[in-house]
Amino acid sequence: MTEIKIESTRENVLLKRKEIRYRIIYTGSGSPSRESVRDLIAKNTGSKKDLVIVDTLKQEAGKRELIGYSKIYQNTESAMLYEPDYELIRNGLKQKTASE
Repeated sequence: MTEIKIESTRENVLLKRKEIRYRIIYTGSGSPSRESVRDLIAKNTGSKKDLVIVDTLKQEAGKRELIGYSKIYQNTESAMLYEPDYELIRNGLKQKTASE
């Protein structure tokens, strides 16, 4: 079972996104994947999964907890405009090309 506790939410009007900091408490073997974290955030915030960018996930030493920072964009065009390519690739919004 995986539980998320959103610790802070900030509206960034200029970049057309919401920025959230959260703590994920999980059970089982291995920490949750970036993909499952995106699903969890989308479900808990009522947004679409393709608008969620997981920026950082840090493992708490000796605990089954992750501390994270994510951005939820208003539309995919804003995400493509403001996010670097490596973040878009990590979050599955862009395909890696041979030159990257």
